Formats: sequence, structure tokens, C-alpha cells
Amino acid sequence: MEQRIHYREQIRGIHQELLRMGVLVEENLNKALRAVKTQNRELASSVIDSDPRIDAMQLEIEERCTVAIATEQPVATDLREIMVAIKIASDLERIGDHARHLARALDRVSPELMSESFPVIESMAEIGIAMVHDSLDAYVDLDADRAREVALRDQQINVLHRDLYDRIISAMKKAPERVEEGTSLVFINRFLERLGDHVTNICEWIVYARTGEHPEL
Repeated sequence: MEQRIHYREQIRGIHQELLRMGVLVEENLNKALRAVKTQNRELASSVIDSDPRIDAMQLEIEERCTVAIATEQPVATDLREIMVAIKIASDLERIGDHARHLARALDRVSPELMSESFPVIESMAEIGIAMVHDSLDAYVDLDADRAREVALRDQQINVLHRDLYDRIISAMKKAPERVEEGTSLVFINRFLERLGDHVTNICEWIVYARTGEHPEL
């Protein structure tokens, strides 16, 4: 019984660290979006500077999970719970990278060109940020139904992604001198689309943790 209590304490610590990581990632996404909207370079720098902390949190979670596996030798549901934490931490780290990429847009795209695309970028980012938040809520309760609902929203991001891509390519054809900036916008568009994909991955892992099934959401 004492060993079991110790194991649950380890798992609780992993869950808490994972949620702290998720909160920081969500916060960075919000900051990056505000930085681009207001052309606030100081805010953008704070996002970029905090990214190593997210990387460190991922490593800490992986280390804790490794120790739990080595010392407790979990099986079945317990092992699944640990593996899911590792996978979710990896996806959160990648989402954190996308927040950094968005923040760096201030140095790569002029305010004039950004303003033309920003309404769509903002919509994509807001959907993605809400997905991150709600996926973390689903993780707390291992709510598979909520996770499935969150994953469905990725289709909204995909539609906006295709629309913005077409707009950017059209703008570059009309003004070849803006190709370099346009290419940076293409990458930002892609990063936001990938944000939705990573949240969908998180949702799939939540369903797996609850059901033991590997869904394609």
C-alpha cells in the first residue's frame, strides 16, 4: 500500500508539472499574438526568452516519467498514463516552438504586409489557443468525449490555413518584390496549422489514456 501511495504521488507530480507547462505554452501563444497585433517587440522578446524554460520542463517531465518506470515498473493503465504524459509534453514543447515562431514574425514581416493577413492569422491563433486550453481541461479529467470535441475544431484551422495560403501566393505573384516577406508569412501560416495538429495529437493521447484505443481524430 505504501509503495502504491508513493507511485501515485509521483504521478501527481508529473501531472502538475505537465499542466504548468501547458499553462506557460498557452500564455506564450497569447503573448505572441498580442505582440504581433500591437507590434510590441518587448512582449515578443519575452516569448522568445521563455521558450528554453518550456524545453526544460519537457525534459523534467521525461526524467520523472523515466524514474517512475524504472522504480515502480508500472503495467497496463499505469504505464499508459506515464507514456501519455511523455507524448503530451512533446506536443506542448512543439506548440511552444510555434509561439516563438509567431513572435519572431515582427522581425520578418513588415507591419503593412502583416496587417493584410492578420485577421486570418488572429482567427487561426485564437482557435488554436482555445484548443490548447480545453485540451488541458480534458487532460485533467481524462475526458475522452471532451478531447474528441476539441480535436474537431482543427478543421476550422485547416480551412483558414488554405484560404490564407492562397491569399499569400496571390499577393506574391502580384508583387514579386515581397516574396521574401510572403515566404515568412507562408511559414507562419504553416506553424499555426501545425499548432492545431499538435493539439489534436494531445486529444488522441487523452482518449488513449482513458480507453486504451488509438483513435485517428
